[in-house]
This record gives sequence, structure tokens and C-alpha cells, in this order.
Amino acid sequence: MKQIRGLLAKILRLRIKKYLIEDEVVINWGILKKCILMLVLGCIVHLSWLSWDLFVLFHPEYWQYVQIKLIRLQLILDSSFLLILLALIYPCYKWQGHARAERYLPYLTVGVFVISLCRDAYVVGVMSPVSTLACVCLMTVGLVLFHRALIYSILIPAFLFLAVCTYLSFRHQIPYSPLFNIQGKFFDNGFWLGSMLYFMLPILAICTMLFEILLSQWRHRERLIQHLSQLDPLTSLFNRRSINQCLEKLNHSACLSYALVLLDLDHFKKINDQYGHHKGDETLIKVSAVLSQQLRKSDVGGRFGGEEFILVLKDTNIEMAQQIAERCRLAIQQLEIQSDEGTKISVTASFGIAISQAELRPQQLLSQADRALYQAKARGRNQVRAYITSTQPELELYS
Repeated sequence: MKQIRGLLAKILRLRIKKYLIEDEVVINWGILKKCILMLVLGCIVHLSWLSWDLFVLFHPEYWQYVQIKLIRLQLILDSSFLLILLALIYPCYKWQGHARAERYLPYLTVGVFVISLCRDAYVVGVMSPVSTLACVCLMTVGLVLFHRALIYSILIPAFLFLAVCTYLSFRHQIPYSPLFNIQGKFFDNGFWLGSMLYFMLPILAICTMLFEILLSQWRHRERLIQHLSQLDPLTSLFNRRSINQCLEKLNHSACLSYALVLLDLDHFKKINDQYGHHKGDETLIKVSAVLSQQLRKSDVGGRFGGEEFILVLKDTNIEMAQQIAERCRLAIQQLEIQSDEGTKISVTASFGIAISQAELRPQQLLSQADRALYQAKARGRNQVRAYITSTQPELELYS
């Protein structure tokens, strides 16, 4: 029985590890999902504060070390901030994917969290290890998870607030660490406060600069890797995975009708067999360059496999799609590619077109474009055919 329980526990740990580490990369989450994570962590922090408040209140032997009235006030404030943070989780979850919510909600959630911690930092002592650790952790974790503009726009005012508290404590205009009854006034000494600030600021500034440099380089590297993972290494067009992602986004967006164009190079195997694979690669590269020149800025081109390419033409009707496909066909036909012996290599392509419809999934649209491409090849190749939806489901029409 113990062995079975141990095995089940091991399986559970592996599943959790796979979910948290392999399948779910936190840094790739959406911004509101990251806000939910931060709010949950904030709730845990305030729960720990509440536990400490209640512990002190129920143990009078510790009252001599604290301001008991402030502890009672702290209990109310920590409860309030806990409820606010819990309440903010719902809109962050509900409005994921909404542009306006993703723009403004992070400022609200991160702002409330930082404000709650700023007050806690003041009552326990601005220069205390707890406050210093909180500042460092907030900056490092915040800069990794969120945009710089968001983090600095909230942390800079927070640091200014803490700096003002430090200055006023130095001038004895407000108490330092008002939550505790500090014996001997050691931590209330102005020289001590000034010295701690003097030692801390250079370290904080140097670490922040170094962290910014490392973070910038890391983000640049991540963007480069992500960009390269989206491209076909030979033609530099989008690969099949990227095209599928593009189609899914179009399928879930309010985009007007778009056209899919599948094209396949005619008798491409003969080029490889007769002139060598290096000439086949040269043909694919030149064809991809021609397609990129013929497309509009809003269009997307990709290599769908082997000698097959795909074009995603946004906000396009059947007539416009046929015109673009015809231009591409003529440009490919006019390509000048020579063999190693100097003879001209003839290159042509067949095209199949399908137009999006609200009831069609991307794979169904691809199937229609593939059928139209098959018709173009069956009728002699080097031509453009379009799939026309019939009012009679049993009929398939092409133009």
C-alpha cells in the first residue's frame, strides 16, 4: 500500500513538473495571466502578514515590543488589501484578450500590490532587510515578467516615497519603524540611517544597470530565436507552423474575408534529378524572392513543404486573389535559372485558390485550395484555378 501511494505521489510530482516547467513557460504567458500570478503571490504575502498580526494580538507577552494600536490598524489594512487583490483576479481572468484591459489593468494591479508593500515597508522600517529584499525582488521579478515602462512607472514613485520616509526619519519628523518599540533608539539614529542609505544606493544602482544590460541581451536573444523558429531556413519565408498560427489568428479575429493560395512547382523532381539538388535549392530561393516581391505588406507568404508554397491574402476577394496569383505565376515563368552547363531551366507553377467563409475552419479552407490546385495540375499545369462554393453541396465548381 505504501509503495502504491509512493508511486502515485511520484506520478503527481512528474505531472506538476511537466505542467509548470515543460508545458507552461511563465514568461510566455499573456500579460493578464502574469497579473493573476502576481496577485496570487500578493495574497499569500498579505495572508502571512495577517497571520503575524493575529499571532501578536493573541500573545500579550509580545505587546511590549510593538505598538498594539498600530497592529490592530495593520490587521484592518492587510485584510482590506487582501480583499482588493482577490477582487482584481476576476477582471484579469475575465478580460484576457481584450486590448484595452491588457493595456490598463496591469497598471492597476501592479500599482495596488506595490502600494500595499510600500506601506508595509514603512511600518517595519524602510532600511530593514525585509524592505530592501522586497525592493530588489519586486524590481528583478517585475522586469522579467512585465514591460519596463510598466515597472518603472510604478516603482520609481514607490522608491521616491520610501526615500522621503527615510529623509523624514533622518530629520526625526516621523518615527522610523513605527510598528515596533525599538529599545535604545539604535535604528532611529540619523547617522545609522544615512550610512545604510550611503552603502545601499551604489549597490542598488550598479545591480540595476547590470540587470538591465543582461535583461536587454536576453530579450533580444529570445526575440531572435523566436523569429528564426518562424522561418523556413532555405527560403526565409514563414514555415508551416507559423502559417498555421497565422490562420488560427485570422479565424478568431474580426478580419474581413481572406484568400488562401496554394502553389506547387511543376515537375520540380525533374529539376533535382536532372540538374542536381543545388539547382533545386536555387529554384526554391528565387521563387520565394519572386513571391515576396509580388505580395502586399499585409499578405503573408510561406513554404508549406517541399516545392509547395502558400500565400495568405488578407482582406481579399476572389477577383483580387486571382489577379495576385496570376502575377506570381507569370513572374515565376519568367525566372532565369541556368544549369551548370549554361542551359535554361524552365520553371512554372500551378495555383489553387480558396476564399474564407465564416463557417469554414482553416483546415477546410486548405482542403478547398488543395482541390483547386489539383484541378490546375489536372488541366495542364502552369495555371490558376479557384474553388467556387456551390449552392449544391454535391457539386464542386472551379474558375
